[in-house]
Amino acid sequence: MDQHHLHEMLMTMVIALSGGAILITLARRFNTSAILLLIGSAFALGPEGLGWLHPESLGAGLRVIVSLAIGLILFEGGLTLDIKGYRGASLLIRRMLSVGVLTTWFVTAGAIKILYPGFAVSYCLLFASLVIVTGPTVIAPLLRRIRLVPKLHNILHWEGVLIDPIGVFIALLCYEYVIGAAAGAAVLTLFLRIAAGIGFGVAGGFVLAFILKRRLIPADMYNVFSFGFAVMLFGVADAFATEAGLLSVTIAGFIVGLSRPPDLENIRHFKAEMTDILIGMLFILLASRLRFEQFIDFGLRGALLVAIVIAVVRPLALTLSSIGTDLSFKERSYLGWVAPRGIVAASFASAVGLSLAEKGTMTEAVFVESFVYSVIIATVALQECSAGLLARLLGLQRPAAKGWMLVGAHGLARKFARFLKDGGIEPVVLADVNTRSVGDARLEGLDARVIDARDPKIVEDQPDLNGIGNLLALTDNENLNALIGQRWVRQLGREKVHFWGSKSMTDRPEETIGRVVWPELPKPTLLTQELQRREASLMTANTRFTGEQAKSVQMLAAVVDGRLVLGPTEEEQEDLPEKGKFLYLRREADYLALALRPQLITRTNLADLREVFTQLVGMAARVADDLPSEKTIEALLERERTAPTALGHGIAIPHITSTDLKQRLCVMAQAPNGAKFDAPDGEPVRLIFLILSPSDDPEGHLAILAEVARIVSDSTMRERLLEEADPGKIIEIIQGHYLPGATAG
Repeated sequence: MDQHHLHEMLMTMVIALSGGAILITLARRFNTSAILLLIGSAFALGPEGLGWLHPESLGAGLRVIVSLAIGLILFEGGLTLDIKGYRGASLLIRRMLSVGVLTTWFVTAGAIKILYPGFAVSYCLLFASLVIVTGPTVIAPLLRRIRLVPKLHNILHWEGVLIDPIGVFIALLCYEYVIGAAAGAAVLTLFLRIAAGIGFGVAGGFVLAFILKRRLIPADMYNVFSFGFAVMLFGVADAFATEAGLLSVTIAGFIVGLSRPPDLENIRHFKAEMTDILIGMLFILLASRLRFEQFIDFGLRGALLVAIVIAVVRPLALTLSSIGTDLSFKERSYLGWVAPRGIVAASFASAVGLSLAEKGTMTEAVFVESFVYSVIIATVALQECSAGLLARLLGLQRPAAKGWMLVGAHGLARKFARFLKDGGIEPVVLADVNTRSVGDARLEGLDARVIDARDPKIVEDQPDLNGIGNLLALTDNENLNALIGQRWVRQLGREKVHFWGSKSMTDRPEETIGRVVWPELPKPTLLTQELQRREASLMTANTRFTGEQAKSVQMLAAVVDGRLVLGPTEEEQEDLPEKGKFLYLRREADYLALALRPQLITRTNLADLREVFTQLVGMAARVADDLPSEKTIEALLERERTAPTALGHGIAIPHITSTDLKQRLCVMAQAPNGAKFDAPDGEPVRLIFLILSPSDDPEGHLAILAEVARIVSDSTMRERLLEEADPGKIIEIIQGHYLPGATAG
């Protein structure tokens, strides 16, 4: 193989891969059909245009690429199959996969024979078998864009995934018959393929599900391993019976999806991205082989044939399949119109065309590609562009999803859910795995469910959740909230996903997906406890607070003209109208302010650690007479030896819990001359926060630690706290840090 040939092969694959990925991204960005862009670009870059693409340079390798790519596409389709959706429309789907398939096949073959009497019946059956399939590659993007009612969504999705292997097998049966195999041998081969595909698919699916569920591989390798396993399964099944790999990976994907192993949503997301890349590559490679002349020669007679496939064959197949079902006239009309063809039809048409050309039957070879690609272009151009409008006209489109899912059913989430409902935001659903919290929410008349919000598929599993278009994750684990947000972004969009996180997350916007809200607040359950102890209160108002009234409270949210504004900044609040529904939080005291009092603030010139602790613990003991001083001092010194508490920048936060304490205490000391802590940066400690908490209050202890850490992370705050001599003023400075808009003394 010469250097020029190698260069052509390389450039062809580079253009196909990069061009396909870029065009599919653009199509998603502008909410349009990717297939039309791909076919148009293939013509422009291929021999008919700029001549940059040379698919013929790949030789037999093109067929290998096509087979593997289609196998992976079908594996991803199997992963997304929803058994509940199938049960809801199983009779119709079974009919469409039997009666509908046979009707499409035979009626299309009859139309070809009538319009092209020169073709043998065997060739007519072969050509007709190639347009049986619709396929997930065109149905899935359409369903994402249109938001059909769940019933029709499930029907089209299941038909698109399951009809691919059926159509492929029928096409292979016809092809074997056409190339000269005896009819009996062709049928026997077909059954062998089906048996091999089912057998390897079931076995492979259970093996992969077992490996994933038992976590026998590292969690960060699930996607890579699943990809490699699908390729291996395809190869093993295909080695046993040619083309059995397609059915095997479809069934394996379905079994894995049904078993719901850990991180299933991540695997689906990875496979969906791979599918997009493969679809783009295949369309560019295969469509670039076409010539304008063959479509011109296809002419009016060919256009009439395509019209029959779209306007006669599909409606007839759907009508016969739906006899005895509960489909309404509007639903039948819609399903009878929507049946776009995709990459499976295109790839098999190209493969058949190549084989027929090798046999010397050029007329048939040119016809099959012209016919199938004409059907693809026409169905995509007409149906994908009109499907949304038709759904709206027939009333089959779900309304815009404006509802909210709140992840967490604790007290704060319940109060916020009530605020949303009172503001006219519907539906509002609380999701939690804690059955007790869910039960409490239900007793308050709220819609709460025991579900794991890490899997966005719950919306498809529960059709009444289709009105959910926004998400707010309010668990105590900010990393879990970020993970939930990441998984829901693909379904809802970045601007619709919100979650609670600390201020450190807002400083790393490039690492988060979605919007962090209320970062200055403590953990949601801690704030719930504050509300229960009346240390904080939530207030609703129909008029926006202004001036002094707004300084001691924080606006959590506002409902204005039916629109929810979450966690508005001070500038955003000023732009809000005066009338609406507003939710304010007044924190009467925070954890640190409750533990820190003027009599627990001092200035010390001591440097020795034991002497410093003796002074600070003595101050605490005067407030809490149940505190054993010597025992506490020794515990603090031991902690410093094993786990130093100096943070650097002149800050130390020594802390312990004690079974002898009944309240939280924080003693603050200014040490201008520096205390001898083991600081990581070697600087002497000038600000000391000694935190003492009851052993049975770990959450409160951690909350004080977190609040102190947030305060001292600000260099300006450190200097102000070190320089201020008045204990009362020091407390005002700290309170000003926690009450946005409040004036510090």
